[in-house]
Amino acid sequence: MTYDIAYAGPRNRFTVATDKGPLIVHNCGYSMGPAKFQAQLLTFGVNLPLEECQRIIKVYRDAYPAIPALWRQAQDAVIAMSRGQGAEIGRDGIIKVIAGGVLLPNGMMLRYPNLREVVDENGKREFVYDQKRGRAVIPTRLYGGKLVENICQALARIVIGEQMLKVARKLRVVMTVHDAIGSLAPTAEAEQARAFVEQEMRVAPAWAVGLPLNCESKMGATYGG
Repeated sequence: MTYDIAYAGPRNRFTVATDKGPLIVHNCGYSMGPAKFQAQLLTFGVNLPLEECQRIIKVYRDAYPAIPALWRQAQDAVIAMSRGQGAEIGRDGIIKVIAGGVLLPNGMMLRYPNLREVVDENGKREFVYDQKRGRAVIPTRLYGGKLVENICQALARIVIGEQMLKVARKLRVVMTVHDAIGSLAPTAEAEQARAFVEQEMRVAPAWAVGLPLNCESKMGATYGG
């Protein structure tokens, strides 16, 4: 049974079969709880009892205990950030938390303006920062799992940005879509160009030695053709 209906695809690539049942890999990755998981499934037309959603989430977290541990570490970092204190997330000090944001390995920052602790209507402690949407300033919740998601997306952008620069040394880069690079090459040099792009997109950056990277490529006279 595949629960991750929206993203599973023909190979169920985000669902892993285990002796305890299907293991959700994608949609539980940022501290999604059973109730939210149940609500998300309903948007896909799947109605599971809350007890089953609790079991699925537990299987995921028990199988990968380092991931919930990272969420907790990130939550501690959110607290430190709100107090103007420093912290580190992950290994080797690559990700540094300072007052007001997260310092990324390329020197850029993820900023969380006016990060502060508040108490909601139920008396629960949480942290919010000011996010601009047009002229409006919207208090936006930040927690460990969300911080991990933001960092993962930022690091992924840094990785593909560095790859684009390397590809651009030989080929004309014309577009990027999320985690893809589009480039142009003469038809007679297509295979060499393809091998070059794949080679560059499998190289981990200097600050992430050992990071497993892989890619798939397609060629065509038009994008998607």
